[in-house]
Amino acid sequence: WAGAGLGMGLLYPSLSVLTLELSAPGEQGRNSSSLQLGDSLFAATVLALTGAVLAAGAAPGPGSYAGTLTVASGLALAGVLLAGRVVPGRQPAT
Repeated sequence: WAGAGLGMGLLYPSLSVLTLELSAPGEQGRNSSSLQLGDSLFAATVLALTGAVLAAGAAPGPGSYAGTLTVASGLALAGVLLAGRVVPGRQPAT
């Protein structure tokens, strides 16, 4: 959990700063709100999926908790694989 907390602590401020830095001045608000919306939607999706896996079992136990961690790990892996597709665009001429 310490590793996950460290990763989140490093990711969130860096991602916000990079979003603002790589956005054109007129698009910073839209890109910032898109980042926040994507974060909220992904958090809700992970919560719903892991909650469904946890509730699918007869009684919560080690197997259902392992299932929720498997779902979360799979989604994290998908994010890592998709992150390689992101290429910073060219900076606008100022």
